[in-house]
Amino acid sequence: MIFPVVAFVTAACVYGSFAYFGIRMKRSQVDRLANLPFNEEIPTRHETVLK
Repeated sequence: MIFPVVAFVTAACVYGSFAYFGIRMKRSQVDRLANLPFNEEIPTRHETVLK
């Protein structure tokens, strides 16, 4: 019974730290993160044309 409790506490600490640092992020970091090309489509290897 101790393993699930320890696993849950560990996961909660990890996600809690992600949320904490995400909330405390500086405005310049937020702007830089917003400009990253996450939605840019990159062709996979089988779609590229090799010459």
